[in-house]
Amino acid sequence: MKLYTTLLILVILSSSSRAENPVLFRGSGLAYADKMLVMTLAGIVNRDAARLYLWNVYETWSFKNTDETWGDIYRQRGGVVFDTISTVSQLVNRFRARINGGVVYDFNRFYGNFSGQSFNWQAEYASLIGGLTNRLPVTTTLAAAYNLQISDSVLAHDSFDGDSSRYLPGRLEQPQHPWNNTSLTEEQRYLALIDWGIRNILPLCNPAKFYIRELTDFTVKERMFQVNLAGTEDLNFNSLPAAKAELIERLLVFMQGKNPNDIFHIYGWMRPEPLTQWFATYNASFHETLLGNLSWHTSFRVPDETLVLRAKVNGDTVEVRNKFYLLLISSEGDASNWVVGLQSGAWVSSDRGSVPFGWGINLHLLSMMPFIAKYYYDTATEKDGFISVTSPLGYAYPDLWTAAALPSAHAASIELMNHFSLKEIYGYKHYASSGSVIYRGRTINNSFNFQKYGQFQKNIGAEITFLFDPMLATQTPNQSYGSLLFNHVNDGTFYGSATDIPAMAARIKTAVQNKTKPYFYLAGYQRMRHNSASLINSPGSSDITPQKLKQLHDILKSDPDIGADIEFVTPQYFSALLRKKLGLTGAEDENIMTISDYGLRNYPNPFNSSTRIQIEMPESGYAELVIYNMAGELQEVLHRGGLEKGKHYMNLDAAGYPSGIYFAMLKSGTGIKKTAKLLLMK
Repeated sequence: MKLYTTLLILVILSSSSRAENPVLFRGSGLAYADKMLVMTLAGIVNRDAARLYLWNVYETWSFKNTDETWGDIYRQRGGVVFDTISTVSQLVNRFRARINGGVVYDFNRFYGNFSGQSFNWQAEYASLIGGLTNRLPVTTTLAAAYNLQISDSVLAHDSFDGDSSRYLPGRLEQPQHPWNNTSLTEEQRYLALIDWGIRNILPLCNPAKFYIRELTDFTVKERMFQVNLAGTEDLNFNSLPAAKAELIERLLVFMQGKNPNDIFHIYGWMRPEPLTQWFATYNASFHETLLGNLSWHTSFRVPDETLVLRAKVNGDTVEVRNKFYLLLISSEGDASNWVVGLQSGAWVSSDRGSVPFGWGINLHLLSMMPFIAKYYYDTATEKDGFISVTSPLGYAYPDLWTAAALPSAHAASIELMNHFSLKEIYGYKHYASSGSVIYRGRTINNSFNFQKYGQFQKNIGAEITFLFDPMLATQTPNQSYGSLLFNHVNDGTFYGSATDIPAMAARIKTAVQNKTKPYFYLAGYQRMRHNSASLINSPGSSDITPQKLKQLHDILKSDPDIGADIEFVTPQYFSALLRKKLGLTGAEDENIMTISDYGLRNYPNPFNSSTRIQIEMPESGYAELVIYNMAGELQEVLHRGGLEKGKHYMNLDAAGYPSGIYFAMLKSGTGIKKTAKLLLMK
């Protein structure tokens, strides 16, 4: 797991621009083959700088103006001046110097896992190979049209952990390949290609990430291995055929082997969704990313800074009054369709900020897209609270992660929570109505293991965790498991109907009016959407807009019976008030260590070829000691694991390093980081 200090990030940022001669490509109505080519090109050219912005090539389904809106925001707030290109030929010529040629596929090879899905499986693997070799997926016709060199084989290198380079097919359509056996069904041919890919391509790909479902520019940029496998139903475990499950399982085993002490990440989408729990048993976290342009968003850099949450509340000074405190939270916060899709457009609706609300976000995804993260925080009002869904590391189940991965998961979670100034989390677990299901030897539960989950939340410093779980009492604070939990279940507040706002207000009134004040009520976990129905797809009964939220607020506040006692709050205010009521404010901070409690130095410094690094631990616990160069690149890990309280000494052998400045970074299990500058002079 790469962990960067602020100093290192600033060094990197000072040497690179936000965007490099940026191009905006207008891609509405592209043919399938050109769409695959353009997304692959974006993934390649956006790797080390933001160069290519895709306009309507693969836009999020949740908000129809996503690409247009972000394009304007990058111009206005990022100072980007785009050069607009509208044809694929012009685009290829613009970036020809960065492209080595093409990888050929058979355009007739289409397949779908379920009704309504259709993708060219050879084109996706041409993109996958192209991403490793800086080549574009093409048919023979397109190769000629765009003057792209093709060859029978192409040399691919491992950019990550030193696996040997190998030649891969440059022409996937040739009949000698096993996936072109015409006696096989289309499904069998595709699965044969995946089987071959796991054995031959996977070792060259990103060892910390892989992708499920339709390939995107982000897949290519991150050099992820990709499979487009799914079941036929959304929630039925058994709708994923065994042959497909076995291939995914091989990926999970491989990735866990590459990351025995860390969480790895899976992007895309999983159908059936409950199998995200299966992933977690291998120490994975999941992220919905079925949209384009993430290669641009993750390459556009801004100066690193801790984000200031305007809805932050001082728990020591907040006053608990005899009120009905109501909180509504936006659903889908773990998903890029909402995080990148401007909360389904609701964030740019005119009524946003008029009523306190909790906006769900994925801290891991936003940490990779700092411009988007900064935009949210800069434009938020005091009434726009945020909440981490379903964990700081994404759509994940920490109670299923193995003990070996927990220390690094703690550290990574704390780092994200500190960066986003956020200690409020929303988690949910259900889908196994019988209580538990054994899937391929792994247990999938309908409820959290609360002992493990509560301990994890305590270790990362979560101040409150809102839950949807069938095993805990609803609308009741729970401190039985080491951390403050607040559940809501079976009361119409989880994806409840918002079609009739007066009826929704009546439901809330009925729920709270006879309760003893102060009373805390999670009134809704709803899909927040843009005010204009013409700008969204797939509306649902649980949808609410900023305009409807204001209507709900006004109805309740004007109610003659309870209106004077109603107060809408953000997650931060809800948490601070509840903790104050429960007597939790401040006490838990008494024994927190600070950076000054840790020691890190080396001698000699400057040094010739080796130096001795001294660590001083104020208490026993997990620690990492890693070495970075000036570019922020990891050189080696000197220690990762437990250390007893006291002084420890470790030797750095830098005989193979070139002269220059390096940084030693010590990171504790609670997220504290300390750096020392090392000067190597030979």
